[in-house]
Amino acid sequence: MNIDDSVLEYDGSFPGLLCAVAEALNEEASCGRLPAVRSEKALCGLFEDRRPVVRDEARAASLWKRLARRAGEEVMFTALDAYSSDREGVDEALVLALSRVWHQGGGALNELGDPSILLVEQAATCTRAEAHLMKGLVRFSELSDGSWYASIRPECSLLHLLGDHFSQRFPDMRWLIHDRRRAKAILHERQRPWTLVEGFELNEPKAEDGQALPLYSEQESSLRAAWARYFDSVAIAERTNPRLQANHMPKKYWPDLPELARE
Repeated sequence: MNIDDSVLEYDGSFPGLLCAVAEALNEEASCGRLPAVRSEKALCGLFEDRRPVVRDEARAASLWKRLARRAGEEVMFTALDAYSSDREGVDEALVLALSRVWHQGGGALNELGDPSILLVEQAATCTRAEAHLMKGLVRFSELSDGSWYASIRPECSLLHLLGDHFSQRFPDMRWLIHDRRRAKAILHERQRPWTLVEGFELNEPKAEDGQALPLYSEQESSLRAAWARYFDSVAIAERTNPRLQANHMPKKYWPDLPELARE
């Protein structure tokens, strides 16, 4: 398979990547060569001729459906999970992998001897593994308005793998899970489907006169303080082993755990 010298540039989103893949497949069909695809965030090569591909949700959905019919829905979710890993080079690997899927069907993703296919599989596995871990690490706290808030900072962009799990566990609660690293959040209203919001920020509550109000409810603040005291009281100072503790619970997750974070 030949790669053209021209480069298709997309906006850095998964729908944008699918639009770029659709454009690349069209060019491959017309001239027999598959153009390279780069995110607009990637560094530009000295002699690269970049051609922007406009993000079009309808076009992205159309390609998803066409590839799903050809290879199965599971293949497309594998592509999404791989992209969500944020691994370097995974978008370029996905272009090559999805091109093979288009020509050969879903079985193409089983050919792990292909470096691009292998990277896609490893990236998807990484995202799913961290999502599984996060299901046990998410800590909800009651805000002053009665809603429930959880902050996470995962390595992978995995909110789409948490929505169904927590909406089934807490269907009658108004809650949100905030990926603070990417400014994204899952919002869930009582007995309604969850939604994914980009560009999310948690604003400090304020009174009508502009005075700052407590972020957490009074009961939540008391519970967090009590939980921290309990966690400290059952610890045996002589046996404290921060290195072992970090092995079981990596420090990157500590800021979002009430028992380990100190406000």
